[in-house]
Amino acid sequence: MCTVSRGIREGIVKSLKDALAKTKLGPEYAYLSQPLTLFERTAKKVFEWYCKALFTLYCPLQVQGRENIPQSPFIFCSNHNSHMDTGVLMRCSGLPVKNFGMMAAADYFFENKSRKFFLGSLMNLIPVNRKSTYKSMVETIAACREFTKDRSRNIIIYPEGTRSLTGQIQNFKHGAAMISSELSLPIVPVYIKGTYASWPKGNSFMKPGKLQAAIGQPIFPQQFHHEAKNGKPMAGYRLLTAELEQSILSLKEENGVN
Repeated sequence: MCTVSRGIREGIVKSLKDALAKTKLGPEYAYLSQPLTLFERTAKKVFEWYCKALFTLYCPLQVQGRENIPQSPFIFCSNHNSHMDTGVLMRCSGLPVKNFGMMAAADYFFENKSRKFFLGSLMNLIPVNRKSTYKSMVETIAACREFTKDRSRNIIIYPEGTRSLTGQIQNFKHGAAMISSELSLPIVPVYIKGTYASWPKGNSFMKPGKLQAAIGQPIFPQQFHHEAKNGKPMAGYRLLTAELEQSILSLKEENGVN
């Protein structure tokens, strides 16, 4: 039964490239490639200034390994404890907010119109269905492809899929590895410390505190393409996911970020 299930998954994954080649996104995704409006540019710049002040004065951020960030486009992946994490990643990159798209749970960020408008003005949101179907998986990868056609743009993905309730790293899902592999984008692993103490899930207000971010060397998906050539793309995704998870755990230990 397990073998059949694995075989079905491999078959589905093998058809991804064909499906992506044929996929044309609907008008609801047009914003991903359209120039930003004056309002959106202004809102993102204000958010950038806010993050600079926040992570300098209220929650000072120490960054290690910024030299490991490759030329755009790339995928930022980190542990996920707080809504602060996205601002931390943007800030520690040294790049403008407008250069990032954040994978955002469709049920949380897009079903509430006021939340979608407000947060969508501050950040570039790319919807992802947490109860993934084959169709939604293809659409998500196609949306990331559309967003990164502008080669100055990058994507933020949290491999755990949601914020941790304990501050401990949860099991990683394969979404980041799939997007990295199918779009040939390197993954930059990051370990973030301090955001769980400052603003954990369920709290309404942010507390002051010191934050740290350790940036690791990029992981290139081409290292795992031999599995796809052997007819086992899912195995390649698993290996890439395991490498990413181990990289973030190593950053936690090697940099004294614990």
